[in-house]
This record gives sequence, structure tokens and C-alpha cells, in this order.
Amino acid sequence: MLKSLSMSPTAFGVVLGLGALGAAAGALAAPALARRYGPGPMMLVALALTPLTQIPLLLASPALAWQIGIGAALFLQLACAAAAGTTQRSIRQVVTADDMQARMQAVSTWLTSGARPVAALVAGGLGTQIGVRPTLVVGTCLLLVPLVVLYRSPLRGLRQMPGAQPVPSHPGAPLMQPPVPSPSPGAAPADDAQRNPAVGGGGTA
Repeated sequence: MLKSLSMSPTAFGVVLGLGALGAAAGALAAPALARRYGPGPMMLVALALTPLTQIPLLLASPALAWQIGIGAALFLQLACAAAAGTTQRSIRQVVTADDMQARMQAVSTWLTSGARPVAALVAGGLGTQIGVRPTLVVGTCLLLVPLVVLYRSPLRGLRQMPGAQPVPSHPGAPLMQPPVPSPSPGAAPADDAQRNPAVGGGGTA
């Protein structure tokens, strides 16, 4: 953006700031979107939009309109990434046993953080050999991999978070049903007491 698109340092900072705002917005909106549309469909849509947000960067030329387009696209891209990322991490923590939480998190961090320097070296090598834009095209194609993996997994049909209460069938109903109190030891069920007044000491001799 600074060299190929002649973007000023101020514009570059504004674009990165918009991306950070998008990440915050996506993380904040993720729980509500997951409840409304289901975690699986929400993550699928987010991962499907992510490669499309690369299009302005691939087509851009040095102009203010393109700078605005890149900023808006980066906002949407990081919003989708944060929404999908926070949701999948929540699912992973819910389905992992308590005594395996630390190991699960360590493996996840090792895979994601360990891949970054390798990806940076590969991207730098490709950028040197074939140019910046072709390398960005390769990166955009690689963004389709998580979408394909999620689409082929059972998670694509996940309509509610694991362990959550069923979604109410009519508008206005509470999302969480109040727990039914368990009867105290020796107490008869209410319907039995109504059918037989002698049960539970409610009848007359």
C-alpha cells in the first residue's frame, strides 16, 4: 500500500485503524449472530466473505476512492475473522474436557503462532519471485481453505452452541428456560397430590 499504491502514512494508519475497529465489532457481534443464525452458518458466511474482501486490494490503484474501499474491505475482513474466530474458540472450549483445556490451548497456539513465521517467509519469497499482486492472489485463494474444511465438517449445520438451551420457537419467548426445582425427599408430585388429596397430607380424614 505504501509503495505500490502510493498511500500516505496517514492514510495507511487510518486503514489499519479501520481494520482494528472491524475486529472489535466482529468479536462483540459474534454471540448475537451465533444465537440468531446458528454458530455453523454464521462461521460459514464469515469465511465465505473473507476472500471477497481481498478484491479491492487486488484491483486497487493510487486513488482516494480505492483507499476508502480498501479500508472498508479491511474492516469487513477483520470483522468476519473475529466473529468466526471467537465462535470457533468458544465451541472448542465447550467441547473440551476440563483436564484437557490447557493442552488444547497449547496445541492451538503452537499451530497458529508457529505457522506465522513460515507463512511470512513463504510470502516474502513469493513476493520477490513473482511480484506483490500475484502473491496476494495466492493468499486470497488460500483463504478458501478454511471455508472448504468447515463446509465439509459437521459444524456447518450447528444451530446452537453445544450445551445451550434450545432456541424458542416463537418470538418473545425467553432464550433460557428457568430450571425446574427438584422435589424435596418424600414430597409427592403436584399432579399426584391434586388427583389424590390424601397424598402429602392435603386431604381430610
